[in-house]
Amino acid sequence: MSEKSDHKLDPSFWLAFFFTAVIAVLVGSAARLDWDTRLFPWAIGIPALALAVRQLVTDWKGAGAKTEQGEQERYPGVLDISVDRSVSPEEMFRHTVKTAYWIVTFACGIWLLGFLIAIPIFIFFYLISEARAGKFSAAIVAGLTFLFVWALFDQLMHLAWPEAALFTLFRFWVPQ
Repeated sequence: MSEKSDHKLDPSFWLAFFFTAVIAVLVGSAARLDWDTRLFPWAIGIPALALAVRQLVTDWKGAGAKTEQGEQERYPGVLDISVDRSVSPEEMFRHTVKTAYWIVTFACGIWLLGFLIAIPIFIFFYLISEARAGKFSAAIVAGLTFLFVWALFDQLMHLAWPEAALFTLFRFWVPQ
């Protein structure tokens, strides 16, 4: 196998391929929605798809991370960022798991409660636990974020939000 073909099997290529496929499926599935509802996923998804395709092509060509000065070879498992070797692998793993937890929690909150409710709740708890902010300042930031999202997307753009699973499950009436 030549050195050029080794780059095609590099983890950065497969990660870019995964994200490109996921974003393409999400952008394609948004086409089934009515115009008002698909506007938001397309406004985010189409530029994200273009960036993912660009990254995929870059990784396919083999323009990955270069070795750092004084190193014999690339640090295994690193995609395109330089590594801070002062951080232990265990600490990196804990940080990765914590980040994945917050992402999954936010996604589940959006699915369960809907965007308008999940965004300020997520911001409030994230600021308290990760940024060590006070409850009052976290509540102010979460409230202002809610007002911004509500005013811009709900009132100004009249974005049709998907119905939250909790409200569908318990048949809550939510005023529109």
